[in-house]
Formats: sequence, C-alpha cells, structure tokens
Amino acid sequence: YRGYQNVGDTKILRPGRPKKSDSPYQRRIARERFRRRAGIEPIIGHLKQDHRLSRNYLKGVLGDAINLFMAAAAFNFRKWIRKFEHFFALFTLWLFFGTTTRQPSMMIL
Repeated sequence: YRGYQNVGDTKILRPGRPKKSDSPYQRRIARERFRRRAGIEPIIGHLKQDHRLSRNYLKGVLGDAINLFMAAAAFNFRKWIRKFEHFFALFTLWLFFGTTTRQPSMMIL
C-alpha cells in the first residue's frame, strides 16, 4: 500500500526513478532527502522497541511531548554511556579501590 500522494497542502515524496526532466541537481537533492529519511527510520524503530515510545500512558498533547522527550533522552543517555563505558569502569575501580595508599615494598638486593 503506497498511501496518499498529498495530505492537505503537503506533498508526500517516495523514492523511485527520477523524471527525465529533472536536472542533476534535483536528482541529487532528492537522493539526499531519501537517504536522510532512511537513516532516521531505524532510530524511530529503536525508540519504539527499546525505550517505550510505542505506548503512551500520559494524557494530552503535553503527555505526548513528555513521552517523546523522555524516550529520546533515554536513547541519548544510553548512547553516551556506551561511548564512555571504559571511563566509567576505571572511575568506579578508582573510587572503590584507588583510595588506599600503599607504600612500595623495599627490594633487598
């Protein structure tokens, strides 16, 4: 099912073979738009599946906005944690085990 071509005043574009009358510039711009959209769709899928964006229990338009921002914040926080996980591991090791000061043992020659 391809859906609607127009919704209100908005024209919905789908990837496909460009018209012969399109200039190379128009073809390049259309390709960039579709690639950008193709890059966003998996992120929306991950937000729905992993970060509880699929079901909204909050009421009204404000509840929709809060639910969206919370899911996006959780997604970004998880990405940030993955990026700095080694730093966090070293920090926790230092926090728990690095506070004791030990003197180096004397070596007898």
